[in-house]
Amino acid sequence: MTHRPLLGGLDLVRGSVTIIGLRVALLLLASLPGLAMILGAVAGPARQPYFTDVQGRLPMFHLSRLSGELSGAMGGATALALLLALLGEQLLVAGGLHWLAPDHPREGSAWRSVLRTGGGWLWPMLRVVLLAVLHAAVGLKLLAIGIDCLSRHGEVAGWSGLTLKATLPVLQGGLALLWLSLVGAWAFWCRLLLVADERRTVRGAWHLAARVLWRRPLRAALFYMLVTLLAQAAGGAVLALWRQSPPATATGALLWIATWLLALVLGAFLWHWLLRAGRLLYADPRFDDLRQRPDGPIGVVAALRRLVRRLRRRRA
Repeated sequence: MTHRPLLGGLDLVRGSVTIIGLRVALLLLASLPGLAMILGAVAGPARQPYFTDVQGRLPMFHLSRLSGELSGAMGGATALALLLALLGEQLLVAGGLHWLAPDHPREGSAWRSVLRTGGGWLWPMLRVVLLAVLHAAVGLKLLAIGIDCLSRHGEVAGWSGLTLKATLPVLQGGLALLWLSLVGAWAFWCRLLLVADERRTVRGAWHLAARVLWRRPLRAALFYMLVTLLAQAAGGAVLALWRQSPPATATGALLWIATWLLALVLGAFLWHWLLRAGRLLYADPRFDDLRQRPDGPIGVVAALRRLVRRLRRRRA
């Protein structure tokens, strides 16, 4: 086991290229239904004079109006793309975590092993996603309540309009982004613990994942946030550059497609780095006590039952 798991995660092992290719294929497959539906729906409204009379690229106001006319098609396409991406993501994460384990023999076909193993972990992975969504929603709601109470207090205390209308919303947005990133790191480590220790109880793994984040906040939490942000920034940079200089010829369009594919490969490589580094980090002997914990719930329900029985005995 390497003493530098984050840098060790950059090393490619047997099957790494296959896993990265599967990730790119998933992103392409998830985007195809949406692209087909949207392109078919754009054909009608895009021929209207309101859009064809504009010289050069469409202003944002025109784009927003065009998207409004495509709301029905875009809603269905987005839902289908999200469903494919969600299912494929859980499958590849579980299979990739299993294959990239430091002690895995890596024999046979990598893509078959990843798909077969990921299919067996699909339901626990989806339960982790549901638990993460619940925590994210509760945290955002509590944050909104807290900012609202702070805003009311500021109005009574005579805070400036800049503080009430600018500072507090920016603070709320920053805290919301931080909370969502933390929940994402929490969910990632929960899935990693499930696969690494062959656990099936999501609540117990969720509790142990919080212990991992607490012990290694920089390597476990901050590293996940930075790598995820970098992967998203790569795709966002391509879209921003395309918006500034859209292709005018077939050659230009091919170049932009190649750039987009390169961004997908870069994002897939960063995703592979995250999986590999996570497995190497969890192999640290300092997590031996967590690996030895038996699979099972954290005992909240059992503790409440014991408390109820004690209260009944006192009343009796």
